[in-house]
Amino acid sequence: MIEALTLSVPFFALIFMGMGSRMIGFFDDSAAKHLSRFAFFIVLPAFMFINVAKSDASDILNWGFVWRYELSTLIIFLSSAGVGAVLFRLTTRESGVFGLASAYPNYGYMGVPLAIMAFGAEAAIPMALILMADTIVLLALVAAFVAPRQGNPAMVMLNIIKTMISNPLLISLVFGVIFAMTGMQLPVMLDNLVNIIAGAAAPTALFALGMTLYGQPIKSAVGEISLISLWRLIVHPVLLIAIFALFPGQDMLWINVAILSASLPVAANVYMLAQHYNIYVGRAATSCLISTIIATITVPVCLYLLIEAKMLFLTY
Repeated sequence: MIEALTLSVPFFALIFMGMGSRMIGFFDDSAAKHLSRFAFFIVLPAFMFINVAKSDASDILNWGFVWRYELSTLIIFLSSAGVGAVLFRLTTRESGVFGLASAYPNYGYMGVPLAIMAFGAEAAIPMALILMADTIVLLALVAAFVAPRQGNPAMVMLNIIKTMISNPLLISLVFGVIFAMTGMQLPVMLDNLVNIIAGAAAPTALFALGMTLYGQPIKSAVGEISLISLWRLIVHPVLLIAIFALFPGQDMLWINVAILSASLPVAANVYMLAQHYNIYVGRAATSCLISTIIATITVPVCLYLLIEAKMLFLTY
């Protein structure tokens, strides 16, 4: 358990340091937005590019891994959206964001650096595939729920596609894949610069996440937030274990990375998308905050089970 805590506690400490800096007024809302932009557009893309570009090209296009993971994403999204509509009488558009919150883990700010620290540089490839595939699937799913009430569905899908192809993380992953498959290398000075920038990824991203989460509205929606947190932190990783057990054939490292990713709290992007559509905004913000707090307990436990207790006694 000590090893799991050694890995996870500093991550959450950085998040709460970011929240604390906002609480005491050291940084304001404008600073939080600027640091978040720096993390999203500069350091995280460099981090992903470096780790993917140095990977084995033969491991990059593992479609068997992708469809197994995305099957769990589809089940989590649709089941959660359905329960939200029936149990909490949410509209179609609200249930879409509800499902998004339940299925969208924070693999950008937390998952990528945590997985690499826990499982080594080899974890970059499965995390890259999860990020690319999940972004496409989840944006398409939420668009399907939101588009009918947004006017022209074709225009909505066009905007979604534009958003996806302009995502700096996806762009960096594409270039990383190209470099890995072709054997290309950056010039030495540029490679050193990118490595320096990439080294700032984890602390910058996590501190920025904490700054972003501070001050989000907490509404009296215990039932809804509890269900989102349950689906996000417990049901999703358990479902993945079942899927990999039913459909064997994947490397254990990749399975562990997938389960860790599925155990992470709600992504801050859910709040941003909710704001974009002006749907379920307060609840989306609250789900990010509350699930992150709960994850300070559940993620170390998950890491302990994966790393120390050898939870998966499966043969592949």
